[in-house]
Amino acid sequence: MARRRRWSFWMPALEHPPILWADDLHRGRLTVAGRILLWGTIASGTLLLGEITTLLLASFSFGMTLLAVAWIAGWFFRPRLELRRELGPWPSAGETYRYTVVVKNTGQRTARNLVIEERSLPPDLRPVEEPPVIDELEPGESVAVRLALWCGRRGAYELTRLQGATSLPLALVKSGPRRKVIDRLLVCPRVTGVTGLDLPAVRHYQPGGIPVASHVGDSTEFSGTRDWRQGDRVRDIHWPSSARVGRLIAREFQEEYFVRLAVVLDIGARSAKAEQCLEEAISLTAGLVEALARRDNIVDLFAAGPTVYQLQAGRALAHFEQLLDILACVEAGDALDAQALEEVLVYEAPRLSAVIFVMLDWEPGRSGVVQALRRLGVAVRVICVQPGMQPTDLGPDELVPEIRTPPTGPTGRSLR
Repeated sequence: MARRRRWSFWMPALEHPPILWADDLHRGRLTVAGRILLWGTIASGTLLLGEITTLLLASFSFGMTLLAVAWIAGWFFRPRLELRRELGPWPSAGETYRYTVVVKNTGQRTARNLVIEERSLPPDLRPVEEPPVIDELEPGESVAVRLALWCGRRGAYELTRLQGATSLPLALVKSGPRRKVIDRLLVCPRVTGVTGLDLPAVRHYQPGGIPVASHVGDSTEFSGTRDWRQGDRVRDIHWPSSARVGRLIAREFQEEYFVRLAVVLDIGARSAKAEQCLEEAISLTAGLVEALARRDNIVDLFAAGPTVYQLQAGRALAHFEQLLDILACVEAGDALDAQALEEVLVYEAPRLSAVIFVMLDWEPGRSGVVQALRRLGVAVRVICVQPGMQPTDLGPDELVPEIRTPPTGPTGRSLR
């Protein structure tokens, strides 16, 4: 389902459910000629309210009769179809998403003039081209057509209904069933490129071991070989080397240390204007996570609002695409709970090399979190998204200057 939206009197018309329903019915059941005839009939009926004339009455009656005849006659041409989507890599917000729909004629007669299109779309997903038309489809035959949707906003959506209809016999009305075919479509946030971010590369040991070790359950990595010593485990003997030199050679391991970085996304947005800044912050966070993951670091993503959510990625943990999935579904919170965020970060601080804050606002609570990490010796970088916000209690190396490049689509996208 689509993300929650903050209601506004100035929101687009299609975000109002009655208008969205009327638009879906209007486009899904009438051809272009049928729409022109319908609106002409409505105009004639409106003028009839002022004064009845023979010409207006004839125009209104002709239009209504023609539409009724086309609707009734169309039932005899309704096709029997099986529809199935084949979705590819997820799109980014602002992109046109193209995918395939496989159409199979399950009826006993040839289907002609078939129009394939999506129905019951959310307002953020709009068709950008005229729906494809199949001239002729024999019984049992299958054909693939391409549909295109413009993805206005990030989010997790459901494509719920497909329609395969014919415009026969009068090319005014689309006659055909709406099939309930549910598929999940994830629209990822746009990735803002990041350049010139200077972070300390301090390595910390991770208690419990992260699953990149040579032995399951050990937080160790193979470092080399040496002569056998009393007390070494038999399973650590390197037999090829021992056979080559004629004496026992043991494998040597060392504890594994990692650069582990945290990215804190401030989702405390109280107004529609703050939500616009949040969208920019999410795009920037996606770019940061991608850049850090490419360096083979462990990345902790914190979404901080009334509740603090945490997800790890990098190395043998979750992939960057999974973080994009999470960012696509992030919703604005009413306020950031600075105390809860501080407790989580202070607990993780001994294992963190640095913390990057992507902030929508700056006030004593947020400043207190930074000060607490600073006292623990954790390097801190703060990126201010809101224009004109200039924190005065940060060091020159802690406030990150402009590091953004024009947004691009995600370089690695999830598959369905």
